[in-house]
Amino acid sequence: MKVLLSTLMFILICSPCFAWDKEDTVMQVAVVSLLLADMSQTLYISDHGDEYRELNPILGEHPSKNEVYTYFALGIIAHTAISYLIEKIPFIENPKKWRRIWQGSFIIVEGGVVARNSMIGIGFSY
Repeated sequence: MKVLLSTLMFILICSPCFAWDKEDTVMQVAVVSLLLADMSQTLYISDHGDEYRELNPILGEHPSKNEVYTYFALGIIAHTAISYLIEKIPFIENPKKWRRIWQGSFIIVEGGVVARNSMIGIGFSY
C-alpha cells in the first residue's frame, strides 16, 4: 500500500517534470485512482473467495493479497511511465493526443470494471 500511495504522490509532485499540463496530471490521477479502487475491490474478492472470483486471467480466480498488491503497484508504475514516455517517442506526431487516448481508454475501462463490481456487490478492502 505504501508503494501505491508513494506512486500517487510521485505523480503529483513530479508532474511538472513530465512536460505535460494540468489536464495530463488530472487524467493520470484519475487513472491511478480507478486502479486503486479496482485493487481494493480485488482485495475484497481475495477476502471473499467463497462468494466471488477474479476475472483477470493474469491474477487468476483467487489471488493472494500479495499478488494483488504487486500486480497493481506494477500496473500503476507501468501506466504512468508509458504516459510519460509517449512524449519521448520520436515518430509519434501529436503525443498529447495519444497520451489522452491512452489515459482516457484506461479511465473508461477501469471505470467500467469498478462500476460493474460495485453493482454485483463487491465492496472495498485494504
